[in-house]
Amino acid sequence: MTAQHGKGLPAWVDLAVDDIATAKEFYEQLFGWQIEKMADDETFTYYTITNQGASIGGMMGKMNPYQPTAWLTYFETPDIEQSIVDVNNAGGKTYLPATDMPGGKFTFASGLADEPFGLVEGTGMFTAFGRNLAGDLCWFELEVGKNFPMVAKFYEDVFESRLTKVADEDTFRYYTFGPDDQRQVGGFYDASLEFPSYLNGQSQWAVTFVVEDVNEFTTRLTELGGTVDSTSFDTPYGDFAMVHDPQGAFFVAMRPEPSQPA
Repeated sequence: MTAQHGKGLPAWVDLAVDDIATAKEFYEQLFGWQIEKMADDETFTYYTITNQGASIGGMMGKMNPYQPTAWLTYFETPDIEQSIVDVNNAGGKTYLPATDMPGGKFTFASGLADEPFGLVEGTGMFTAFGRNLAGDLCWFELEVGKNFPMVAKFYEDVFESRLTKVADEDTFRYYTFGPDDQRQVGGFYDASLEFPSYLNGQSQWAVTFVVEDVNEFTTRLTELGGTVDSTSFDTPYGDFAMVHDPQGAFFVAMRPEPSQPA
Protein backbone atom coordinates (compact mmCIF):
# COMPACT_ATOMS: atom_id res chain seq x y z
CA MET A 1 0.00 0.00 0.00
CA THR A 2 1.42 3.37 -1.00
CA ALA A 3 0.81 6.59 0.90
CA GLN A 4 -2.89 7.45 0.82
CA HIS A 5 -4.07 11.04 0.76
CA GLY A 6 -7.48 12.65 1.03
CA LYS A 7 -9.71 14.54 3.43
CA GLY A 8 -9.31 13.33 7.00
CA LEU A 9 -6.27 11.14 6.37
CA PRO A 10 -2.92 11.74 8.07
CA ALA A 11 -0.75 13.83 5.77
CA TRP A 12 2.22 15.11 7.79
CA VAL A 13 3.89 14.74 11.18
CA ASP A 14 6.29 16.98 12.98
CA LEU A 15 8.18 17.08 16.23
CA ALA A 16 8.37 20.10 18.54
CA VAL A 17 11.29 20.15 20.97
CA ASP A 18 13.31 22.52 23.14
CA ASP A 19 16.71 21.44 21.80
CA ILE A 20 16.43 20.83 18.07
CA ALA A 21 20.13 20.08 17.55
CA THR A 22 20.02 17.27 20.12
CA ALA A 23 16.79 15.88 18.65
CA LYS A 24 18.24 15.96 15.15
CA GLU A 25 21.28 13.95 16.23
CA PHE A 26 19.16 11.44 18.17
CA TYR A 27 16.79 10.63 15.31
CA GLU A 28 19.51 10.57 12.68
CA GLN A 29 21.37 7.97 14.73
CA LEU A 30 18.22 6.02 15.65
CA PHE A 31 16.52 5.78 12.25
CA GLY A 32 19.15 6.95 9.78
CA TRP A 33 16.85 9.77 8.66
CA GLN A 34 18.00 12.68 6.53
CA ILE A 35 17.11 15.87 8.42
CA GLU A 36 17.69 19.12 6.53
CA LYS A 37 17.10 22.74 7.52
CA MET A 38 14.27 24.37 5.57
CA ALA A 39 13.58 27.58 7.54
CA ASP A 40 15.68 29.41 10.09
CA ASP A 41 15.21 32.89 11.50
CA GLU A 42 15.13 34.57 14.88
CA THR A 43 11.66 33.29 15.71
CA PHE A 44 11.34 29.92 13.96
CA THR A 45 13.53 26.99 12.92
CA TYR A 46 12.15 24.11 10.85
CA TYR A 47 13.79 20.98 9.47
CA THR A 48 12.36 18.45 6.99
CA ILE A 49 12.74 14.70 7.53
CA THR A 50 13.16 12.13 4.76
CA ASN A 51 13.76 8.40 4.92
CA GLN A 52 15.29 6.50 2.02
CA GLY A 53 14.16 9.11 -0.48
CA ALA A 54 10.63 9.69 0.83
CA SER A 55 9.25 12.45 3.05
CA ILE A 56 8.09 11.86 6.62
CA GLY A 57 7.53 15.30 8.09
CA GLY A 58 9.39 17.91 10.02
CA MET A 59 11.09 18.98 13.21
CA MET A 60 11.00 22.39 14.85
CA GLY A 61 11.92 24.35 17.90
CA LYS A 62 8.95 25.09 20.12
CA MET A 63 6.93 28.13 19.08
CA ASN A 64 6.16 29.09 22.70
CA PRO A 65 7.06 27.85 26.21
CA TYR A 66 3.68 26.14 26.62
CA GLN A 67 3.93 23.96 23.52
CA PRO A 68 4.39 20.30 24.52
CA THR A 69 7.37 18.23 23.49
CA ALA A 70 5.56 15.90 21.14
CA TRP A 71 5.00 14.42 17.72
CA LEU A 72 1.95 16.03 16.09
CA THR A 73 -0.19 14.39 13.40
CA TYR A 74 -1.70 16.65 10.72
CA PHE A 75 -4.87 15.70 8.83
CA GLU A 76 -5.41 16.65 5.23
CA THR A 77 -8.21 18.94 4.14
CA PRO A 78 -9.06 20.38 0.72
CA ASP A 79 -10.44 23.52 2.39
CA ILE A 80 -8.74 24.50 5.62
CA GLU A 81 -11.00 27.50 6.27
CA GLN A 82 -14.07 25.25 6.17
CA SER A 83 -12.36 22.62 8.33
CA ILE A 84 -11.59 25.26 10.96
CA VAL A 85 -15.30 26.09 11.07
CA ASP A 86 -16.20 22.39 11.19
CA VAL A 87 -13.79 21.64 14.05
CA ASN A 88 -15.19 24.46 16.18
CA ASN A 89 -18.81 23.66 15.34
CA ALA A 90 -18.26 20.03 16.38
CA GLY A 91 -16.91 21.06 19.79
CA GLY A 92 -13.18 21.08 19.07
CA LYS A 93 -10.82 24.03 19.21
CA THR A 94 -8.48 25.73 16.77
CA TYR A 95 -5.55 27.84 17.91
CA LEU A 96 -4.38 29.72 14.82
CA PRO A 97 -6.01 31.17 11.73
CA ALA A 98 -5.07 29.31 8.56
CA THR A 99 -1.36 30.08 8.29
CA ASP A 100 0.67 30.13 5.10
CA MET A 101 3.52 27.67 4.65
CA PRO A 102 5.48 26.55 1.58
CA GLY A 103 2.95 24.77 -0.63
CA GLY A 104 -0.16 25.42 1.42
CA LYS A 105 -1.66 26.34 4.79
CA PHE A 106 -1.83 24.82 8.27
CA THR A 107 -3.29 25.32 11.72
CA PHE A 108 -3.27 23.63 15.13
CA ALA A 109 -6.39 22.16 16.74
CA SER A 110 -7.68 19.78 19.42
CA GLY A 111 -10.61 17.38 19.64
CA LEU A 112 -13.13 16.30 22.25
CA ALA A 113 -10.62 14.34 24.33
CA ASP A 114 -8.31 17.38 24.31
CA GLU A 115 -6.03 15.55 21.87
CA PRO A 116 -3.89 17.90 19.77
CA PHE A 117 -3.67 17.57 16.01
CA GLY A 118 -2.98 19.72 12.98
CA LEU A 119 -4.82 20.57 9.78
CA VAL A 120 -2.99 20.98 6.49
CA GLU A 121 -4.09 22.02 3.01
CA GLY A 122 -1.82 21.97 0.00
CA THR A 123 0.98 19.97 -1.56
CA GLY A 124 4.02 18.24 -0.14
CA MET A 125 2.31 15.59 2.00
CA PHE A 126 4.39 12.70 3.34
CA THR A 127 5.29 9.79 1.05
CA ALA A 128 7.19 7.50 3.48
CA PHE A 129 4.17 5.33 4.24
CA GLY A 130 3.17 1.87 3.06
CA ARG A 131 6.63 0.77 1.91
CA ASN A 132 7.34 -1.35 5.02
CA LEU A 133 10.84 0.14 5.23
CA ALA A 134 12.59 0.71 8.55
CA GLY A 135 12.14 4.32 9.61
CA ASP A 136 8.93 4.85 7.63
CA LEU A 137 5.55 5.79 9.05
CA CYS A 138 3.10 2.89 9.33
CA TRP A 139 0.17 3.68 11.68
CA PHE A 140 -1.59 6.53 13.50
CA GLU A 141 -3.52 5.73 16.67
CA LEU A 142 -5.57 7.96 18.93
CA GLU A 143 -5.37 6.84 22.56
CA VAL A 144 -8.70 8.13 23.88
CA GLY A 145 -8.89 8.73 27.61
CA LYS A 146 -12.47 10.01 27.72
CA ASN A 147 -15.62 10.54 25.65
CA PHE A 148 -14.81 7.76 23.17
CA PRO A 149 -18.20 7.67 21.34
CA MET A 150 -18.21 11.47 21.04
CA VAL A 151 -14.59 11.50 19.88
CA ALA A 152 -15.29 8.97 17.14
CA LYS A 153 -18.34 10.95 15.99
CA PHE A 154 -16.25 14.15 15.98
CA TYR A 155 -13.89 12.71 13.36
CA GLU A 156 -16.81 11.37 11.34
CA ASP A 157 -18.48 14.79 11.39
CA VAL A 158 -15.40 16.93 10.74
CA PHE A 159 -13.45 14.74 8.34
CA GLU A 160 -16.10 12.31 7.05
CA SER A 161 -13.84 9.56 8.38
CA ARG A 162 -14.76 5.99 7.45
CA LEU A 163 -14.62 4.09 10.76
CA THR A 164 -14.58 0.29 10.99
CA LYS A 165 -15.56 -1.22 14.35
CA VAL A 166 -12.97 -3.92 15.01
CA ALA A 167 -14.19 -4.36 18.60
CA ASP A 168 -17.05 -2.56 20.33
CA GLU A 169 -17.47 -4.10 23.78
CA ASP A 170 -17.42 -2.37 27.15
CA THR A 171 -14.15 -4.13 27.97
CA PHE A 172 -12.42 -3.43 24.66
CA ARG A 173 -13.30 -0.89 22.00
CA TYR A 174 -11.19 -0.26 18.89
CA TYR A 175 -12.08 1.36 15.57
CA THR A 176 -9.89 1.68 12.49
CA PHE A 177 -10.07 4.22 9.67
CA GLY A 178 -8.77 4.62 6.15
CA PRO A 179 -9.73 5.59 2.61
CA ASP A 180 -11.82 2.39 2.29
CA ASP A 181 -12.52 -0.84 4.16
CA GLN A 182 -9.49 -2.60 2.68
CA ARG A 183 -6.96 0.17 3.34
CA GLN A 184 -6.66 1.15 6.98
CA VAL A 185 -4.12 3.73 8.12
CA GLY A 186 -4.92 4.20 11.79
CA GLY A 187 -7.16 3.51 14.74
CA PHE A 188 -9.08 4.81 17.72
CA TYR A 189 -8.46 2.98 21.00
CA ASP A 190 -10.77 3.43 24.00
CA ALA A 191 -8.22 3.65 26.79
CA SER A 192 -10.63 5.02 29.39
CA LEU A 193 -10.72 1.79 31.44
CA GLU A 194 -6.95 1.63 31.86
CA PHE A 195 -5.22 4.69 30.48
CA PRO A 196 -1.50 4.03 29.87
CA SER A 197 0.56 5.69 32.60
CA TYR A 198 3.27 6.61 30.10
CA LEU A 199 0.90 9.03 28.36
CA ASN A 200 0.68 11.16 31.52
CA GLY A 201 -3.09 11.53 31.33
CA GLN A 202 -3.05 13.13 27.87
CA SER A 203 -5.13 11.66 25.04
CA GLN A 204 -3.00 11.89 21.93
CA TRP A 205 -2.33 10.70 18.42
CA ALA A 206 0.53 8.20 18.59
CA VAL A 207 2.82 8.17 15.55
CA THR A 208 4.21 4.72 14.68
CA PHE A 209 7.42 3.99 12.78
CA VAL A 210 8.60 0.73 11.20
CA VAL A 211 11.60 -1.06 12.73
CA GLU A 212 13.24 -4.31 11.64
CA ASP A 213 13.69 -5.74 15.14
CA VAL A 214 12.05 -4.34 18.27
CA ASN A 215 14.64 -5.72 20.69
CA GLU A 216 17.53 -4.25 18.72
CA PHE A 217 15.65 -0.98 18.33
CA THR A 218 14.94 -0.57 22.06
CA THR A 219 18.55 -1.38 22.91
CA ARG A 220 19.75 1.32 20.54
CA LEU A 221 17.13 3.79 21.76
CA THR A 222 18.21 3.44 25.39
CA GLU A 223 21.87 3.75 24.40
CA LEU A 224 20.98 7.10 22.82
CA GLY A 225 19.12 8.30 25.93
CA GLY A 226 15.53 7.33 25.14
CA THR A 227 13.10 5.50 27.45
CA VAL A 228 11.21 2.27 26.79
CA ASP A 229 7.75 2.37 28.40
CA SER A 230 6.23 -0.90 27.22
CA THR A 231 6.77 -3.70 24.69
CA SER A 232 4.45 -6.28 23.12
CA PHE A 233 5.64 -9.26 21.11
CA ASP A 234 3.98 -11.84 18.85
CA THR A 235 0.67 -10.01 18.55
CA PRO A 236 -1.48 -10.67 15.45
CA TYR A 237 -0.20 -7.37 14.03
CA GLY A 238 3.49 -7.55 14.91
CA ASP A 239 5.87 -6.49 17.69
CA PHE A 240 5.59 -3.09 19.35
CA ALA A 241 7.51 -0.75 21.63
CA MET A 242 6.03 2.34 23.26
CA VAL A 243 8.88 4.78 23.88
CA HIS A 244 9.89 8.34 24.68
CA ASP A 245 12.82 10.18 23.14
CA PRO A 246 15.37 11.88 25.44
CA GLN A 247 13.36 15.12 25.53
CA GLY A 248 10.08 13.36 26.33
CA ALA A 249 8.29 12.99 22.99
CA PHE A 250 6.23 9.79 22.79
CA PHE A 251 6.12 7.53 19.74
CA VAL A 252 5.66 3.86 18.84
CA ALA A 253 8.02 1.48 17.05
CA MET A 254 6.54 -1.51 15.21
CA ARG A 255 7.80 -4.56 13.37
CA PRO A 256 4.78 -5.39 11.22
CA GLU A 257 3.91 -8.98 10.42
CA PRO A 258 4.38 -9.74 6.71
CA SER A 259 0.64 -10.37 6.44
CA GLN A 260 -0.11 -6.88 7.78
CA PRO A 261 0.91 -4.28 5.15
CA ALA A 262 2.52 -1.26 6.74
